Amino acid sequence: MPHAKYSPSAAKIWMSCPGMPSLMDQVEYKVGMPAAVGTLIHSMTEMLLKERLENVTLEQYWLGKTECVEDFEIEVDKDMIQCAEVYVEYVQKRKEELNAKILVEERVSMEEISPYVWGTADAILIGKNEIEIIDLKSGKFPVDVEHNPQLLIYSLGALSRYGDESTTVTMTIVQPRTWHKDGPIRSYSMSAANLVEWGYETLKQATDACDEENPQFNPSDTNCRWCNAREVCDAYKTFKGEK
Repeated sequence: MPHAKYSPSAAKIWMSCPGMPSLMDQVEYKVGMPAAVGTLIHSMTEMLLKERLENVTLEQYWLGKTECVEDFEIEVDKDMIQCAEVYVEYVQKRKEELNAKILVEERVSMEEISPYVWGTADAILIGKNEIEIIDLKSGKFPVDVEHNPQLLIYSLGALSRYGDESTTVTMTIVQPRTWHKDGPIRSYSMSAANLVEWGYETLKQATDACDEENPQFNPSDTNCRWCNAREVCDAYKTFKGEK
């Protein structure tokens, strides 16, 4: 599956370190075990949300099965199933509350800002005056929802396509497999005006910085921790040598 040059999932990195995307062509795309487990859990949620299971529960269908995902052999356990069920239950509840149309695994883009910014949102709910982006996090590292650039980009793309100036956009992270002070389900809302302002100021400034002929590298513990390009990054090697 192709990946965006300015991927929403890596936005926290490249918005702080504009040089990062310029190195990605030198890096072999690798998926670790946690990401492979996440892919499998997302497949479970998609089956439920697209009503592909008939006369059988998720546990009856999946528990104990072994699936090969990105060269990893993964046995489905109850923890994975419960993660999927918590997410689907929330999505379905919010769909009813908003009387919303649901889009699952929907590609969104922000070509008005950059042709290189696009990604796939787990679920988008489109109500009368509200759009909700719901993102499933299956990992054990807690992720904050407030001012989360990945969700802001998804929200901006959804607003551009499905909303207007009166739309409120809500971003929700569902992360059942780890502890967070705000609980496993946490949401953050913005007006259309504030979201657009963020897009055309903060996001546009970041993509412009990435587009420069010699983009700046800003190595740090935070930026480099999850960066796939650090193996080929001279700035990272210098940073580690200086510490």
